[in-house]
Amino acid sequence: MWLLVGLFFLCLLGAWLFPSILRQSARNTLQELQAPIWYGADGLHRVLAAGSLRAQSREWLERQLIDLSRGLAWERLRDRVVASGGALCGPNLAVGAGSPGFRVLYGRVLRRDSKAWWREVLLSVGEKDSVREGTALVCGDHLAGKVLATFPHHSVGLLVTDPRFRTIVHAFADGRPLVYEGVAQSGFGPPIGRISCVPGELHASQSEPLQIVTSSLSGTYPDGVAVGTVVELHQSSDGIFQEGLVSLYPQLAGIRELVLLLREER
Repeated sequence: MWLLVGLFFLCLLGAWLFPSILRQSARNTLQELQAPIWYGADGLHRVLAAGSLRAQSREWLERQLIDLSRGLAWERLRDRVVASGGALCGPNLAVGAGSPGFRVLYGRVLRRDSKAWWREVLLSVGEKDSVREGTALVCGDHLAGKVLATFPHHSVGLLVTDPRFRTIVHAFADGRPLVYEGVAQSGFGPPIGRISCVPGELHASQSEPLQIVTSSLSGTYPDGVAVGTVVELHQSSDGIFQEGLVSLYPQLAGIRELVLLLREER
């Protein structure tokens, strides 16, 4: 009797799981088939961009070179600070010190679906580049998300604005763990997230915003990558901790390239 009941429930479970597995398999197969089209479109875009550069005036190109040289000088300064184990900070930026155990890989954004603009991006790097699920994504020295799925030549990134995104963070100069999670975005306004489990003695205001950075306790990110800022906290429903909204990096709306932090294999 109990054997028949068990078999009946097992059949029900299989019937419920099978469509989900089938849909995921179909989605992965479709991405593999469409990947060459996305790579072709990306290559065409770069060819057209190179052609447009040749049509620009000498003065315009000189201005661009000046801007690039300034950016290169900034990168070198940051590298020196990282190598010395220091921390690089600004009024709207808190970048962690060194990131031992990680190496940097750059990935172009091949595709961004308008229906999931704040949820996922398709990247030009994949398993062949040692990208694994959970790999950290950074944009402009700010947290951008993590790798959701990998394929031989491309990967899918889950953005920090996606409601499915959740990780452990902490306030700058305060090591206590906090919980960050993405929230549904409204249109193309400034990107926001949510912070919770904030101790009562932490305060945030417009004049003294609370800087939120990543925590190595998450197991995915190094310490100190900037997440965003909080300017207001209120009591959470449990009556013990505080919570509030996090203002994220504005450039998430138009990212064309992301930095992937790959764990060094020992």
